[in-house]
Order: sequence, then structure tokens, then C-alpha cells
Amino acid sequence: MKKLITICLAAAMMLLLTTVTVFAEGVAPNGTAPTIVGDWPGQYTKWDQMTPGISTWGGASFIDPDIGSALSADDFLCTQSAPITDIHFAGWGYGIQLFRITFWTDYPRTTTDESRPYDPIYDQTIGSADPEDPYKRGWQDNGDGTFRINLPESQWFYQQGTPANPIVYWLGIQGVMPQDGYSDIFYWNFVDQYEAPLWGDDAAFTSAYFGCPPWYNWGWPTTDSPDLYDGPFPEGWAKSADMAFALSGIPEPATMLLLGLGALSLIRRKKGA
Repeated sequence: MKKLITICLAAAMMLLLTTVTVFAEGVAPNGTAPTIVGDWPGQYTKWDQMTPGISTWGGASFIDPDIGSALSADDFLCTQSAPITDIHFAGWGYGIQLFRITFWTDYPRTTTDESRPYDPIYDQTIGSADPEDPYKRGWQDNGDGTFRINLPESQWFYQQGTPANPIVYWLGIQGVMPQDGYSDIFYWNFVDQYEAPLWGDDAAFTSAYFGCPPWYNWGWPTTDSPDLYDGPFPEGWAKSADMAFALSGIPEPATMLLLGLGALSLIRRKKGA
């Protein structure tokens, strides 16, 4: 067992130092504030864990037939039954052909267990966007250390949470590589914990390739999970991490009406000022 953990510590977290840029200003990670972001009518930012910053560290998350696979995942809160249409995230890699996106139910934290992904309820592989497609459906490299996936409508993820009954989901993102005889990788960046508050529990990690069976957490060692970090890290690093991602959605018609009435109210107050 000690040998397994040593392998996991030494290999699993060959965390890569990269330089990234925040993709846009957005809302805090509470899933409530509407911000129109653009491709689909009525689209808004439902979750933003990339603002205000992205860490220069990331965790392995890829599928490479030549060497094996790794999966990093993180939790988020759903308070509105609306489809997720776009996924924004920060990372670095080479050889990427596709992205595999998974959504999972939540296994809540217990006295002996960290929270983690539980049942996979969505599993889609997304190809690169066609430059001629006005909606840019597929994945795009923004060229600044961030990526965006505009999901085709047939692949939108329909959440079930409401304000009265919020639901925690987990998101997994993996770069899918070709079988070409080479080691290809993708690392998903963490949130910069010095600039952004971390929401929920630590992100989770699993990889048979790195000798880490399901699930270990990106945080302090616990009774069920060793310390995955293998520094050096910046002084004061809290040994706790969330992944850098943001989600866009389209509210249900009733919610859209409320958002529209709120906007009209703001306009009227300005005119009367």
C-alpha cells in the first residue's frame, strides 16, 4: 500500500506550470446572477469558477490509448432547472482530438469519506468546432490557456435543481488523445485560491494509470485519501483545490420572463432618476 501511495505521489501529480488568462468577467460561484454571454438566445452564466483567477497548477485529466487515463472532476451547485449549453475551462495539453464531458451525481461527505462523484448521468464526447458554424458547436482552444465547448442542442445537459431543492453535481473533463505511439496529455487547471473563494469540497481524482483508484481528493490527506500533492508549491498553499471552469445555460421560459421584468425595472429607474 505504501508503494502504491508513493507511486501516486510521485507520478500522479506531475503538475505542470502554465501561464493562463481569465476568459471573461463573470459571477461568483453561486449559480444565481444572470449575465448574458451570448451564442444562444437568453444564455447566461449559471456558474463561474474561473473568476477572478486561474492557478498556474493543474491536475491530469486525459484518455490516451497509448498510456492510460486520468480523470479530475469538481462539484457545483444547481439551483435552477435549466440546460447547460456551454462549458468554459482552463487547461493545457497537446495531441487533443476530442473532449469527453461527464456529469455525475454527488456522494456526500461523511465522517469517514470525502465527497466525490457517484453515478455518471451524462457522458458525451465532443469534437472540435467547425469554423464555418456560426454557433461554433464543439470545442475551441481560445489560445490563452482556456477552452470553450458549445454543446450541440442534442447534447445539452438538463439539470434538475431548484431554489427549494438544490442539487450538487460533479463535472468531469478529459482530453481524448489519438493512438499514435506517443504520450499525449491534458492538464485541467485549478482555481487560483489566493484570488477566488473555493466552493464545496475539493475536486476529486482517479486514475488506474497513476495507481490512484476511485476516488482521491485534491486536498489534505484523509482516512480514505492520501496527499496527492507533490510540490514545490507556492508558500502558503492551502493544500485544497477546485478546478477552473464556468457553465452557461438557458433558463426555462418562466425564469426568462422574470429576468426580463427585472431588466425593465432597472431601465425605468434610470429614466426616472
